[in-house]
Amino acid sequence: MVSEEKGASVGYVRLLSRNANFRNLWFGQLISSAGDWFNTVALLGLVLELTGNGLSAGLVLIASSLPMFLLTPIAGPVVDRFDRRKVMLVSNLLGALFAFSFLLIRDSTTVWIAYAGTALLVSTASFFGPAAGALTPTIVSREELFSANALSSSTWGIMVMVGSGLGGIMSAWLGRDLVFVFNAISFLLSNLLIWFVIPPVKINQPQSEPRSKSSTWDDFMIGITYLKQHPPVAALVAVKSGWGLAGGVLVLLAVFGNQVFKAGDAGIGLLYAARGCGALIGPIVLRPLVGNDATRMWRVIVASFVISGVGYLLFGLSEASGLWLAALALIVAHFGGGANWVIPTILLQDIVPNRILGRILSFDIGLVTLTTAISTLFYSLALQSGVSPVWMAYLGSGIFLTCALVWGIVTIRPALKINNESIRKIRESQLKTQERPLEGEVYLK
Repeated sequence: MVSEEKGASVGYVRLLSRNANFRNLWFGQLISSAGDWFNTVALLGLVLELTGNGLSAGLVLIASSLPMFLLTPIAGPVVDRFDRRKVMLVSNLLGALFAFSFLLIRDSTTVWIAYAGTALLVSTASFFGPAAGALTPTIVSREELFSANALSSSTWGIMVMVGSGLGGIMSAWLGRDLVFVFNAISFLLSNLLIWFVIPPVKINQPQSEPRSKSSTWDDFMIGITYLKQHPPVAALVAVKSGWGLAGGVLVLLAVFGNQVFKAGDAGIGLLYAARGCGALIGPIVLRPLVGNDATRMWRVIVASFVISGVGYLLFGLSEASGLWLAALALIVAHFGGGANWVIPTILLQDIVPNRILGRILSFDIGLVTLTTAISTLFYSLALQSGVSPVWMAYLGSGIFLTCALVWGIVTIRPALKINNESIRKIRESQLKTQERPLEGEVYLK
C-alpha cells in the first residue's frame, strides 16, 4: 500500500495484464456503470418531460444519493462481516430487479416510480461500492494500489462520459424503455465477471471483535471510534463530503442541457459525458505526478477544490457562449472532482485496518451522499422558486473555493496534518497496538 517512500506505482496496462482478479472486478464495474449512466440520462429526460420543472430532476438526484447515507450504519458492518464478493453479487442481482421498475413510468401520475425505483437501486449500490473498495486492497499489491483506484475511478468517469453520451443518443433514437432494459441486463453481465474474482486472502476471526455477539450498530460505532482516535483519517473522510456541499450543481446539468440550451436528452448526455471525461483524466494525469507521496496528495486535494471552483465559474459563463463551452467547463470542474475522489480513497485504504475498512469507506460514501442530497434539495428548491441557474452555478463555484481555503487551513494543524510523516506515525501506532491486521487479512462470516 501507499508508503512514505516515493516508489513508482505499477502502470495501468501492467496491472490489468497481470492481475486477473482486479481485471475481472474492473470490467464488472465498467459494465454495470455503463448501464447506470444510460439509465440516468433517460430517466432525467423522462422526468423533466413529464413534469416540466427542475425540482423533479433534483428529486431524482436526491433519491440517488440519500439512501446511501441512511444505510451507512448497516452497509459498512455488512461489508466487513460477510464475504465482500458475495455482497457484490447479491447487490447486483437486486439491482437488476429494481432496474425494471422504470418501465412502469408512463405519465405524470407514475413519476413517483422514478423516485422510488432510484432509491431502491441506489440502496444496492450502498453495499456494492464499499464492498468493492474494501476488496481492492486484498487483491492488489502496494505498488498497484494507486493505479487500481485510478482505474476504478476511471470506470465511473469513462461510463459517465461514454455511457451518458451514448445513453442520450440511444434514448433519443431507440426510446427510453430499451435503455432501462439494458441497465437491468448490465447488472447480470457484471456478475458474470465478479463471480471469477477470488481474493487470495487469509480468513481470520479476531478475539477482540467477536462476530457472533456484536450488533450491527456496535460494529458501526467501532468505525466511528476509530475516526475519533485518528483525526487525520477523519479529515480525509471530510474531503468528499466537502465536495458534496456544492454537489447540487449537478442538477444544473439536466437544466442547462434541456432548458437553457434546448438540446433535450442529447444535450443532457453531452454535459454528463463532459463531467465523466474530467473525472476520467484527472486521476490518470495525477498518477505520475504524485506517485506514492502523501504530502503531494494533500496538496492535490486543496488544488482540486480550486479547479472545481474555476470550472463551475466557466460553466455559469457558458450560457452566453453555447453548449460546447459548458461541456469544456465541466471537464475542468470534474478533473478536480476526480482527484478529490481518488486521492482520499487511496490514503484511507493505506491507513485503515482492513477489518474495519468497509465501515470507514461506507461512512465516507454515506457522508458525501448526505451533503450532496442536502445541496441538491437546496438547488432544486432555488430553481423551482425562479432563481437563475447561472447564478446557482456561480454559487457552486464559490462553495468549492471556500472548501479549498477551509480544508487547507484546517489540515495544517499538527493534529490533522496529512503528510508522509503523519501517516507513518498512524501506521506504526496501529502495528504496536495490533489494530492493523496482517496484509490481506479480512473477517468473513
